[in-house]
Amino acid sequence: MARLFPTLDHTEFRSQGEFTLFQELAALDDGFTVIHSLPWLRGRTKRVYSQELQKYLQVSLEKKHLSGEVDFVILHAELGMLCIETKSGLYKPSGVRFIHERDGYEIDPLTQVKDNTFVLAEMLQSWQMKCPVGYAVHFPDFDIESSQIASAYVPLGRPLPDGILILQKHRRDIPSRIVQLMAHWKTALNYGSQNNFSREIDQFLDAVWPREAREGHLGRKIVADGELWLRLDDKQANQVTLCLDSDRRLIAGFSGSGKTLIARSLAEQFASQDLKVLFLLKNRQITQKVAAQLNHLDQAVTVQTFHSYCESLGTRNRDSSSGETNYDEHYLALRGKVDRQYAVLIVDEAQALNEADHLALHDHFSNARKFVFADELQVLPGIEKGSFYRFLEDTYGERFFYLATVYRNPGGITQAMVEMRPPRHEVNCPRPIAKEDLSRGISWDVSKRIQTLTAELSKAGVMRQDMIVLSQFSSSLEGIDVSQSTISAYRGMEKPVVIVVAGIDMDDTTLACALGRATTRAYIIVPIELITCLSRVKSDFLRKGLETIDLASLLEQDERDPEPRIITNRVKKYAGLVGRHEIFGEGFSYASRWRRWVYEGGARWSNRGVQLWGWWLSLTTSLPISGIDPERNEPTGCYLHHCVECNTMTPHMAFRTCLTCLAVPLDESRATEIVLQAAEFCIARSGTWGQSLIKVAALVGDFQFPRSNDAVHGQTEMPVLFLATTIVEFRMRQGATVATKSQMEQWLREMLVASDLDGSIESLAGRTISSLCAQKLLLRIGTGQYRLTDLQ
Repeated sequence: MARLFPTLDHTEFRSQGEFTLFQELAALDDGFTVIHSLPWLRGRTKRVYSQELQKYLQVSLEKKHLSGEVDFVILHAELGMLCIETKSGLYKPSGVRFIHERDGYEIDPLTQVKDNTFVLAEMLQSWQMKCPVGYAVHFPDFDIESSQIASAYVPLGRPLPDGILILQKHRRDIPSRIVQLMAHWKTALNYGSQNNFSREIDQFLDAVWPREAREGHLGRKIVADGELWLRLDDKQANQVTLCLDSDRRLIAGFSGSGKTLIARSLAEQFASQDLKVLFLLKNRQITQKVAAQLNHLDQAVTVQTFHSYCESLGTRNRDSSSGETNYDEHYLALRGKVDRQYAVLIVDEAQALNEADHLALHDHFSNARKFVFADELQVLPGIEKGSFYRFLEDTYGERFFYLATVYRNPGGITQAMVEMRPPRHEVNCPRPIAKEDLSRGISWDVSKRIQTLTAELSKAGVMRQDMIVLSQFSSSLEGIDVSQSTISAYRGMEKPVVIVVAGIDMDDTTLACALGRATTRAYIIVPIELITCLSRVKSDFLRKGLETIDLASLLEQDERDPEPRIITNRVKKYAGLVGRHEIFGEGFSYASRWRRWVYEGGARWSNRGVQLWGWWLSLTTSLPISGIDPERNEPTGCYLHHCVECNTMTPHMAFRTCLTCLAVPLDESRATEIVLQAAEFCIARSGTWGQSLIKVAALVGDFQFPRSNDAVHGQTEMPVLFLATTIVEFRMRQGATVATKSQMEQWLREMLVASDLDGSIESLAGRTISSLCAQKLLLRIGTGQYRLTDLQ
């Protein structure tokens, strides 16, 4: 985005054409500076009405510098300067002059812009500086045939389409037209071989717009973005007009295309016609915001969440088992009732409501005019079932109109969102793309990173209330003094600066929804633990970005840190690992400083054999066992915190109780004995308690059972039934497709040690059959005969 002086909140416009061009020039890239109503050419700064800014703007006392005013001056370090004179309205060419079609007065914009351009050139000459200074005339409301353009506007010998005019047709791509004009003047004035005018531009800018007035650039950009883009444009206003003449209308649009703005304007228009309006949304926050914006309409417009409206009818839907509100069945309150109070129903964020909700709304408001706004790309997985365009069209008997232009989000953010969730309809963004629009970075400490980032933004002029931190689930970030919210709760809202904390379960839809809240900048903070489990990251956008990172060097860098953040390195540094041994290719160690066992294979057992060995370790030493969970970046079953008593990082319960302090350390000789036992894994040791676990582990080995593997945790009592079901299922999968109870009893006798059992083999076999049948793994096929359900 070009730098704008003054920003929109500090200037005035004499015509719609000036305001339109101001918007369009904002789309130039950040190498351009645009000055509106250049103050040093005027005796007073009437159109710069900020008292704060006026004290910085020193007007030259030389009369020759008070001769006129330039509507716009555009500066660029490689292209020089361009002065633009804007003339709104419809005119007919009359030689070099133009005649206003309605009022008949005559203007000479060429002489006006040439005179003011000469003043700029003379200013540079007085500093003994040279720089190309060109000029152009802007007519935003009409086009002219080439044959009607006076020769004075067309440079001799140098082909330039439409001469030095900027016409209505150029609005399709004003930035390209500006570059074309500036490049023309640079060549025409014989500066073609020179590509650096930064010294001249800087000195000129310092003279007319001192640096003191340019501080807090990002803060003023936020204001400019809000004023420039977050308002109805002509196409959006036209949709309001079409809705006023319709009984129903469906409007779809990509995030940031102005759906809520149109819906709100529509409600105001209907209220002005003395029609009673009900405005329904799903999320509480956006409902409260819209209600506040429409508060001046008193009782003419009622703004509610869908669920609160249903509850207002006197019916609350409760889940019979828990007694809590069942949000998926609120629509039942609408059934069998027809509303006769409201003449107009407006539903915004309609994709967030279920299909049953819309069917009930359609019938309940059969007497009302209906207007539905939706974006099916914002149905959040795992949170809501939602409704898609095809269903909404069938339900309301209308086809969607698609809004094509995104105004809320900067170009770089819109580009990323389209990449994540490609829409089925055209999307364009008039806002420029800048590398600052969207930033991504890995963080070892998310809270500290956010604290640093918000401090930097504050220094750049961003107010705390202009920032929001969004995460997929409720956040526990500490020391953050800006607002925090879940992404789902903040849908439909907007903030100038959005900071998104990425998560492993965050998919592209959720991430795009979060980025869509930003009107000026967005930052994605990726916790370091995501880099260690890339295959589990649901967002393709995040994963593709992380795949380019050198994981090995990142792990090495973290390992060298005095306080490593990656769980594998934290285990190495703080656990005090001894007695390492391997079973079926997976490593186990005793964490002497934590007084527990550590399983290296992850958060879940890799196979049944290592699970049983892990349980044997836990059971025979009366100590817990934890896996290394890369997703949580913690040991399983606990959290790492510093313990004053232990003087190191130790496993804690959720409520900060140190688990190491509660455990009894393992004797060194016992740890050595276990390592020897692992080396002699398949050699039975008679009389050893828990030998059944080792025998069954040796039987099944690393065999992969169809069910997903269990999460890593320890055992406090002998898992006899689990051992029995494991033996029977394994034997049947290894060839005994059909088995009788007596066969199962024989298998159990062969593998289980009597001292480990809590009853007879016959009783255990019966419990085993019942358990496998209850899990739908075993099926009775005849008297005393059974087979596995998933075998052909």
